[in-house]
Amino acid sequence: MASLKGVNIKRGTIGASVIDNKDAVCGLLSCGTVVAANPDKGITGVEFNTTYRLTCMADLETLGITESYDQKFSIYRHVSEFYRIAGEGNVLYLRIYSGTMSQAFPQAKQMVADADGEIRILAIAGAESESNVTATNGLPKQVYDSIPLAQEFYDWTFETFRPCQVILEGYRFSAQSASKAADLRNLKLTGNVVLEAFKVSVCIGQDYAAVDNLAADDARRYRADIGTMLGSLAYRQVNGNIGEVSGGCLTNAAKGVWLKAGLSNHQEIAVWDPQLEQLDEKGYIFGIHYAGISGFFWNNDYTCTPVVQDKDGYFNEYTISYGRVLDKAVRDLRTALLPYVKSSISVDPDTGKLPKATAAYFEAVGDQVFERMVAAGIITAGKTTVNADSNLLVSPRELEVSFVIVPTGCIEEIKGTINLKTNL
Repeated sequence: MASLKGVNIKRGTIGASVIDNKDAVCGLLSCGTVVAANPDKGITGVEFNTTYRLTCMADLETLGITESYDQKFSIYRHVSEFYRIAGEGNVLYLRIYSGTMSQAFPQAKQMVADADGEIRILAIAGAESESNVTATNGLPKQVYDSIPLAQEFYDWTFETFRPCQVILEGYRFSAQSASKAADLRNLKLTGNVVLEAFKVSVCIGQDYAAVDNLAADDARRYRADIGTMLGSLAYRQVNGNIGEVSGGCLTNAAKGVWLKAGLSNHQEIAVWDPQLEQLDEKGYIFGIHYAGISGFFWNNDYTCTPVVQDKDGYFNEYTISYGRVLDKAVRDLRTALLPYVKSSISVDPDTGKLPKATAAYFEAVGDQVFERMVAAGIITAGKTTVNADSNLLVSPRELEVSFVIVPTGCIEEIKGTINLKTNL
C-alpha cells in the first residue's frame, strides 16, 4: 500500500563516539576538608589521599561537595567554573589535601599515578584559609616557593612519560604596585640563576562580583579563579591561547558570572588599569577587558620563564599552548613508536648499520604523527630524522631519533596606522 507521507526521513543510528578528548583531561588538587559518607542521602563522601574522577557536576555533588561545602575553600566554585567553560563530559580528576601548597606535590605525583597518566593539566589550589600569610614579592610565600617545586613536578611527569602542565592559584596577591610584584618571567634562584619554570603558570585573576559580598576577613574573597582558567584550557585545542578573543569570553550575564574582573587582592582591574601592562609583562594571568567588545577575557597564557631562543632557531615553551603542543607530540610519538621496541631489525651486512630504507620507514612513522597534527591545525609542520648510524647490534642498542616541530603562530596584537587622505 502506498504511503501518504511523501518523503519519510528517519533519524539514523550513531555508533560509539570516536572523539578523542584526552588532551583536555585535567586535574584539580585543592586544600579542603573530608566529607562523611551518607548512604541515605546518596553521598559517597570525600577522604584525603584519594583521587576522584569526575565528568559532571552531579559526580561532585554525589561526593558531598555542594555550594555549602565552600565555607572556607572554593572547590565547588572551581569545579562548576571548569564545567561551565569546558562543558560536562570532560574528565576532571579531583583530590583534596591538608597543609600548605608547597606540601601538595607528593599528592600531585600520586594523583598522576592514580589517573594512569591521563592528566594533561593540573591546577593546584592553595590554602586560602591559612592565617598570617607571609608575602614574597606580592605572592604568598607558599605560592612563590611552589613555582620551582611545580617545575620539578613537571620534570618528573616528563621523565615518567606522563607530561603534565601546572597551574598555581596565585591567591591573596598583595603587591602594592606592579613594580613591586615578582617578575614571574625573571625569577632568580640562589646564585642569581634565572628560573626557567616553562611548564608552570600563576593565575591571579578573579571574578570580582562573585566574592564581593563576602566579609573582608573571608579567605574566599582573595581567591584566584583557577577553575575558570582550567576550563578555558580544556575548551581550547592544545595550540589555542586561552586569551583568544573569539570564543574566549568569560562573562555570562545570564548566570551572573564574571560581570566584573578583579585580581586576587580583591581589587577591580579598573583600579590597576595603568599598571596592567606591567603585570602582563611579568607573566601573571588575569582577566582583562577590551574597549569595543563586551565581557572579560584572559590576558594571555604565559609560563614562568623568560623567552629563550638560540642561534639555530630553537625556542622554549614560554606559553602554555607551546607546552601543550610539545607534550601532545611527545605522547603521540611515544604511542606510535612503542610497538617497535624490542623488535628485530635487519641491518646492512656491509656496515652493520641501518639500511636507508629502514631509516626512512621509521622517519615515516614519526612524520605520520606530525601529519595528523598538521591536518588538525595543531602545528604548522614537523619532521622526524633517524640517525642511520644507530648501533643496533651491540648494547646499548638504541635507535637514535630527533624530532622538530614548527608550531602555529599567534596574533598577540594587531598594530596598524590610519590617516585621512584626499584620495585612495
